[in-house]
Amino acid sequence: MIFYNKKSLVFWNSKSWILSISFFIAAFSSVYGQNNRYVKLQDDSLVLSDSCLTNRYDFESFKLIKINEDSALENLKIQVEANYQNEEFSTLEDFNTFEFKFWLLSTDSFKNQGDLKIRLVYDVDSDTIEQLYIICLRYIYADSDKDRGGIGSPDFVKLPVFFGTDRNYTNNSDPNDAFGVNRSKLKYGIVEVSIPHDHRIGELETPSIWRFEFTEDPSKHIMLHNIKLLNKEKFFSKLSKDIQSSKKKRTFLFIHGFNTSFSEAAKRTAQISYDLKFDGKPVFYSWPSQASTFRYGKDEENIAWSRRNIKTFLNDYLSDSGAEEIYLVAHSMGNRGLTRAMIDVLNDKPELKSKIKEIILAAPDIDAKVFKNEIAPQMVSLSANPITLYVSEDDLALKASEMLHGNPRAGDAGEGIVILNGVETIDASGVDTSFLRHSYFADTNSIISDIFDIIESGKRALKRTRLSNVELENQIYWKVKQ
Repeated sequence: MIFYNKKSLVFWNSKSWILSISFFIAAFSSVYGQNNRYVKLQDDSLVLSDSCLTNRYDFESFKLIKINEDSALENLKIQVEANYQNEEFSTLEDFNTFEFKFWLLSTDSFKNQGDLKIRLVYDVDSDTIEQLYIICLRYIYADSDKDRGGIGSPDFVKLPVFFGTDRNYTNNSDPNDAFGVNRSKLKYGIVEVSIPHDHRIGELETPSIWRFEFTEDPSKHIMLHNIKLLNKEKFFSKLSKDIQSSKKKRTFLFIHGFNTSFSEAAKRTAQISYDLKFDGKPVFYSWPSQASTFRYGKDEENIAWSRRNIKTFLNDYLSDSGAEEIYLVAHSMGNRGLTRAMIDVLNDKPELKSKIKEIILAAPDIDAKVFKNEIAPQMVSLSANPITLYVSEDDLALKASEMLHGNPRAGDAGEGIVILNGVETIDASGVDTSFLRHSYFADTNSIISDIFDIIESGKRALKRTRLSNVELENQIYWKVKQ
């Protein structure tokens, strides 16, 4: 790590050993406090020449602090760079509350083992001061990842994921085909999902014929392993016990969308939990989607049929999980199940609303006017906190749905973007480059980072640094910064 003041910096000159010595003397004196009179890193160990920042570091100590609280730092600008990605801050508080660990993981900065550069420029008593920290980055592969509730191996970590489903159980020996596409009674269980240690945030790693991969490999791909069915009482007893053993006693429930198999829903839930470094227990509900692009009509019928079962599961989940913080997340057509079930449950038991920390609706495939005039007002009146709604103008799946139904969808952006009190609308247009641009909420770093910010900081949209506000006809929504 190097730290210097621009007034004392001497650049390396290979032709002159004198300049070389001068450089190291300047750097050495700066590191040990001759020039850092105003600001320093809180953790002094990071200034040691043999010290590196790793993914196992406790980032609670990664802060910049004033040496003298009475010093006024004017025109402060803090620029941070790692792996060709940049962030900028104008206050020490903004720097100190930023989730650096998640940012460095999401940009693959640790794995590329480059440097983290922190440059400060500010004025004190009319003098301009410039400081630079250059800290090496290293990724440490662990045999286990206790922070994410996993069971480890040298190549991957296994996560237990809880589920409820009203799909038919096939009893197939392949976990990917253990549940079919037909309607059935409500069942409960736990599925073990492995995540490779070289997993990239936002990706669902699967075999690729372009890489000559024809079977799943847990060291390379996200995989399902054991599935264990439980009766209702044992399921909620186990879930409650596991939640109580977590630090923050949290859980989230994910309801998938159209064209999704049980296996895909399980993998997506594990990926979301892993990428968010979620301290708590992940749960998903899998309704009998046909897992086919060409069976949209059948999926519409099945999500409507599943509404009663989803309500039953949600009621028990809110009542019996024992969690202190519950996050509800739905994607695409799954929003039809979550929104209606939540309204029904909280109308019956309004006391349960205090357990819901956040509701996140991603790309909802719901008629925009129905959502705005009927569903959202009821949800807002029943919810203790604002609702987060992610929309996109680029979502081709929702554009197809609009053509089919003849009406815009609540997940669309553009001219008909849904904006109303009690709902924080986040426009994610431009962040997804995938084929259909429909799974951006879990596929793209910027959205995962924003959701992470919601969960870890509890900040509303106005305070989240990755968003900029947009005014439209005296109403406000937010845009994800590119």
